[in-house]
Amino acid sequence: MSDTKGIALLSVYDKSGIEDFARSLVELGWQVYASGGTAKAIEAAGVAVSDVTELVGGGAILGHRVVTLSREISAGLLADKSSSEDIAEMAELKLPYIDLVCVDMYPLEEAIAKPGSTKQDVITQTDIGGPTMLRSAAKGRRIVLSHAEQRQPVIDWLKADKPSEEEFVDKLAARAEYEAARYIVASAKYLNGTTVSGSLARLASPTKYGENPQQAEAGLYADNRVGIDALGIDQFEHVQGMERSYINITDIDRLLQTVTHIAAGFDTNFGKVPFIAVGVKHGNACGAAIGETAVEAIQKMLLGDTRAIFGGVIMINAPIDEPVADALMHFAMEGDKPRLLDGVVGTSVTEEAQYLLSRNKLRIVVNPALAKLDRAALDSNRRARPVRGGALEQPNYDFVVDLAADYIQTYGTITDQQKNDMVLAWGVGCTSNSNTITLVKDGQLIGNGVGQQDRVGAGQLALARTTLAPPQLTKNGDKLILKLVLEQAKLAGSVAYSDSFFPFADGPALLAEAGIKAILTSSGSVGDEKVIKTLTDAGVSIAMVPDKIGRGFYAH
Repeated sequence: MSDTKGIALLSVYDKSGIEDFARSLVELGWQVYASGGTAKAIEAAGVAVSDVTELVGGGAILGHRVVTLSREISAGLLADKSSSEDIAEMAELKLPYIDLVCVDMYPLEEAIAKPGSTKQDVITQTDIGGPTMLRSAAKGRRIVLSHAEQRQPVIDWLKADKPSEEEFVDKLAARAEYEAARYIVASAKYLNGTTVSGSLARLASPTKYGENPQQAEAGLYADNRVGIDALGIDQFEHVQGMERSYINITDIDRLLQTVTHIAAGFDTNFGKVPFIAVGVKHGNACGAAIGETAVEAIQKMLLGDTRAIFGGVIMINAPIDEPVADALMHFAMEGDKPRLLDGVVGTSVTEEAQYLLSRNKLRIVVNPALAKLDRAALDSNRRARPVRGGALEQPNYDFVVDLAADYIQTYGTITDQQKNDMVLAWGVGCTSNSNTITLVKDGQLIGNGVGQQDRVGAGQLALARTTLAPPQLTKNGDKLILKLVLEQAKLAGSVAYSDSFFPFADGPALLAEAGIKAILTSSGSVGDEKVIKTLTDAGVSIAMVPDKIGRGFYAH
């Protein structure tokens, strides 16, 4: 043993490529020990390997559940090479130091996620020896590999004579502790459900800074490995333009919520998903539309609020090709000056579109999964929000309005076009900061009144966003009056969505007077009767969802 470069212990569930790693170690002069199936795979490849049972003084016991859990293995990993006492004791016991450990663990998370998996299945796939060896090796500052992607970098580092050894070993130890921690958290959450919370993630994409320049050391953290979510933010590819910023990534996440809700709504109510285009500023939709083509959807979306979309991020469930890029840059723009946007997200991008958009330093982000949106595309993971001293956690926003459901109360006649517009308004409004009133006409968002402290204010803001001219302040004696020049033609016949019930009739009266002809809202207020009478007297049709079933509050 003393003639070797070191002793390596290999014990992996996924055997793919392990023989190549073992061969590289042997060629570098290492002695390799392995357990059970790992040893067989290495030996079958013609690589010299010894069974780990030679180190533990006995074979595997309890149906191979106990192999590496021994004082000999623990001593080999934890003995301090700088301690004369440890050196003397290891020599007296004739125990070798283990210098390198390569371990992965039983697929616990896959067992938990597998449909029909029983508690016994999960227990069977709960690894004890793996996490124990990883943590022992990390504490003992051995070379510890906890993921297959580390094997070649470790071999390259050994061949280079271990440059920056302390830093390199610390990084490996940190990853090993991380892998053990996420494994144990998964087990705890499985055993005790929602009484246990927590998640772990690694830096997937650093950003220049956080929400503000003074908030440095920021980035996207993710660990999207088990049952990979194809729409996870870490699965989006940054193709071109400025690096993604903290705000840019939050905008993409909010876009994803809005686009998937719109898609789920259309899939549920009409059995098909149209082309969808949504633009956001500071997370809230300032433009949204559906169309028979991607270009039509984009054009309608841009016309919804040509002012607010300035500097926004746009997502479409279609490829970014040359006609799409041209519409993004030039549709409804005066002269040859292109539109200023922060970024565009689509299913893919063509070279022609890349060239056209590159001249404007536009971020281009793609994900093919956007082409397959339906009801199942909604995020079903629990949603957590940090608060001081802890976190709030809840089920995700997975309610999808179904206008044909028994829970819907209808007053008046709702046309097919109004149903179409209600679904679009719902998809936008239920993913905008509450309180929200959302206005839609002919498949186009025309006003989104978000984040207001009262529902009348939300309605006033939604109406204000439909104006061509900015609001005007005029004086009447000592009072300042806000004057809104409403586009009556734009509002006439439009549909409104309210993310919760109207407590009084003043908000509905405001919308009816402006020309709204159908409203999707919730019920549950003591003022429901007055609200219904006010709207029906004004010729406004109503669809109501019980507040307890489908309230649309979001991002408080």
